[in-house]
Amino acid sequence: MLKEVLKINILNWIEEEFKPQFCTSEEFIYDDMESQSGYSLPIIYKTFDGTKKSHWVDRGHLYDFLYSTKGKGKKLLDFGPGDGWPSLIIAPYVREVIGLDSSHSRVETCIENAKRLGINNAKFKYYSAGDKIPFDDNTFDGIMAASAIEQTPDPKKILKELFRVLKSGGQLRISYESLNEYKKGKEKGIWIAELKNEKCRMILFNRNINKEFVIQYGITLATSKQELENVLSKKYDGISYENITVEFLDKIKNQIIDVNKLRTTHPSGKTYVKWLEEMGFKKVIPSYSGGLAAANLYEHYKDDKKIKEVESVDKLIRPTVKIVSQLEAPIEKNPPITAIK
Repeated sequence: MLKEVLKINILNWIEEEFKPQFCTSEEFIYDDMESQSGYSLPIIYKTFDGTKKSHWVDRGHLYDFLYSTKGKGKKLLDFGPGDGWPSLIIAPYVREVIGLDSSHSRVETCIENAKRLGINNAKFKYYSAGDKIPFDDNTFDGIMAASAIEQTPDPKKILKELFRVLKSGGQLRISYESLNEYKKGKEKGIWIAELKNEKCRMILFNRNINKEFVIQYGITLATSKQELENVLSKKYDGISYENITVEFLDKIKNQIIDVNKLRTTHPSGKTYVKWLEEMGFKKVIPSYSGGLAAANLYEHYKDDKKIKEVESVDKLIRPTVKIVSQLEAPIEKNPPITAIK
């Protein structure tokens, strides 16, 4: 009980000391990041490495989006592409893909990555968060949204917009962050993000699981992520929300540049299904993740030295993902969702 009181007090102290104002997701973090992925994406930033599980998972997600949108040879929308994912890895399989983001910085990064990789059929466009999506009705054959809808000011409104620009018979595939995984003591948390110009942002999460929203406090510091992590690790032998105290913040106060806060809505799988059905989608299917299937394949084949190149890995992943991404999964597990207009 005492620990919980202390954590409430730290957020109250931040409110009283810095008077943080609410802002949008791009203002809160995405405009200030050089790379949303930390330059970790295979194909986009790194050569594919079949010895790494994360690279198999990435290929699983690629084929999940390709099959779930029926996007081969079609025109797709990638809502919230970040560093150009999955737009740039799916581009070789589709006629055209357009990435739409409300962060100028992310759009610029996507354009630069497409140019560097020599990808000509992927375009990227900016739109102002909360506004109408800048496309005509019935524009896209399929739509991908990877953990992006919950970053908008009004997820339900964005889903209506995605419905509008999707062609009849087209398919929307969404993955999302459900708050259910943070139950039983994980409601509060910390993340340290690397920013441009040797700065970092310490983000404190206060999750309301029942009401499906999160309040985040972003504390920008005139120090690198590595330097801050070193300080925390040396002082507390680890980095955790519990170690961010009034005493600690007061001690580093001279390094604090600014403090903002963000409120995001994180619908559960049940909420998404309810909304999508209300909007008029003919069929809404919670189904298994291609990324998870690829992870399981990796565990089975990780010692097989013949299966390490991307072509041999893809040969295994493609047929498996084509099946599992169509299999209905328990909504209580908050799986990815396909919605057919």
